[in-house]
Amino acid sequence: MKILLATDGMPHTDKAVEYAIEYASRYKASLFVVYVLSPGSDQKAAYGEGKEAVQGVKLKVLTKGVGVTTMLEQGEPAETIVRTADKIGADAVIMGASGKCEGSKRPLGSVSARVAQDACCSVIIVR
Repeated sequence: MKILLATDGMPHTDKAVEYAIEYASRYKASLFVVYVLSPGSDQKAAYGEGKEAVQGVKLKVLTKGVGVTTMLEQGEPAETIVRTADKIGADAVIMGASGKCEGSKRPLGSVSARVAQDACCSVIIVR
């Protein structure tokens, strides 16, 4: 089994990281961690932030004995996450919800909503 964890390195993804580690451990899955470098961003700074984000997750995962692969990809975030899930043959994508507070008309962030709509595998959105 292969799990793709999408992270942007922000605190709201911490619960998704913990969930992904537990999920991968329980199902003896390989965990792939992706950070997407958005077009138009300062690529050098974004690369540094991305590298730091995936390495931080990797350290947490390795302490739990789960196999992990980190990736930095470039492109529009939702599209790139879906494409990466297809490329690795992911059975599930796990990501945080970065949308507005509960009770809002749009409870999911636009990236998580688009991934949930477009991915060919299961998508688990963690709050």
